[in-house]
Amino acid sequence: MRAARFAEMTLAAGAMAEAKALQSKSPFSEKSFYLEEFHGKSLLFALIPPAGRKLSELSALVKTLRELKRNQTRCVVVAGSAAIPAVLRRTARLKPHLASHTFVPTRRIARRPYPPDSALGELWLELSENALVVISVESDEPVDFLRFVGALAGRLRVFKVVLLDRAGGLREAGDARVSFLEMRRIGRTLRARNSAVQRRLLNAIKRMLDREVSSVNLTTPNGVYEELFSYLGTGTLFTRVPYGTACPISIDEFDQAQALIERGQREGALLERSREEVARLLPSCVGYRLGEEQLAGICSLLTEPYQRQRAGEITALYTLTRFQREGVASELVKEVLKEARARRLSYVFACTSEAHAARLFERLGFRRVSPHDVAPPKWYGYDRARRARLLVFRHDL
Repeated sequence: MRAARFAEMTLAAGAMAEAKALQSKSPFSEKSFYLEEFHGKSLLFALIPPAGRKLSELSALVKTLRELKRNQTRCVVVAGSAAIPAVLRRTARLKPHLASHTFVPTRRIARRPYPPDSALGELWLELSENALVVISVESDEPVDFLRFVGALAGRLRVFKVVLLDRAGGLREAGDARVSFLEMRRIGRTLRARNSAVQRRLLNAIKRMLDREVSSVNLTTPNGVYEELFSYLGTGTLFTRVPYGTACPISIDEFDQAQALIERGQREGALLERSREEVARLLPSCVGYRLGEEQLAGICSLLTEPYQRQRAGEITALYTLTRFQREGVASELVKEVLKEARARRLSYVFACTSEAHAARLFERLGFRRVSPHDVAPPKWYGYDRARRARLLVFRHDL
C-alpha cells in the first residue's frame, strides 16, 4: 500500500513539474493563468435542471474536470436525479466505478446544519482520495436544486461555484453579455430584471456569495471550459468583493506586465515598442491584481522625457478582454493620477486612437487638446500619419 501511495505521489510530483515547465515556456498562457489560481482549491459544478440530461451537454464539463484533476484541483459535481445517469456515464473514465451521493433537500434542508457534518466528512474523505465527487439531488425543481447547492457551497466554503444553465450568463437589454458583476451591484441588477426565473437565480447567487463563496460563474454546459480557462469567458462572473486592486507593480511582476504589453501590441491596442522601450515603462507601471499575484491590466506613467515640462504621459493602458468595460481601466488611471500628484507634476496627458479609451479619459476629467498643448518631446521623431489619427487628452493637476 505504501509503495503504491509513494508511486502516486511521485507521478503527481512529476505531473506538476511538467505543468510548471510548460508554463515557463508560455508564462502567460490563458489556461496556465487560471490553473495556477485553481491549484489546490475546491470547485463546485452544478448542472441546473434540466441541464446535464443530454450526453452532448457534458463534453466540455468532462474536459474541464480532466484538466482540473491533473492540476490537483478538487471538484464536486452536483446534478438533479434525472441527469445523474448521463453524468456518471461521461465521468466514468475520470474515475472508474464512480457512484453518486444522494441528498433529498425538500425533506431536510430546514435542519441545521445542512448538509450534516457526517455527510461532509464522507465527501472530504472521498475528495482527498480521488479529487472528484458526484452528488445527486433528489429534486429536478430548479428552486429546490439551487437552495441545496447554496447550502452545500456555504458549508464547504468552496473557492468557486460554477452554475451550468442552458440559458447561460446574464444579458443586457441589447443582448450584450454581462461578463462581470460584483455582489454590491446584484441588487440593482435584480431590480432591473423582469424575469422571475432570473430573479430567483440572482437571489440564489447572492446567497452563495453571502456564505463566503468568493466567486460564482454562470454559463452554459457547453461553454464551461472557455468560461474557466480563457480571458474572454462565455458567461457571467459574480464576485463577493471587488475582484482586484490597482497598485504599483513589483519587479517580480515585470514579466507579467511585459507579457500583457506584448499581448496588447499583437491585438493592435498598444503601440509597437522594442524590449528596451518596454523596459523603460515597467518601473512606473500600475497593475490591476487578481488576488495576490495575477495581473489583469496595466498602465504606466512615463515622466523622464518630460522632466522640463513637469509632465507625465499615461501610456500602455491595457486590460484583459474579460475585464474591459468593467471599471478596471478607470481604476488603473486613477491610481496613476495619484502617483502623478505625488511626483508633483503639473499635468498628465494621454494619446489614443480608440473611441472607448477617449470616453474613459473624458469621464475621468481629461479635456481634449491639440498636440501642441502637451510636452514637445512626445512628438520628436513621431510618425506624422499616426499623429494625425490620435486624440490627445490633458489633465491638469
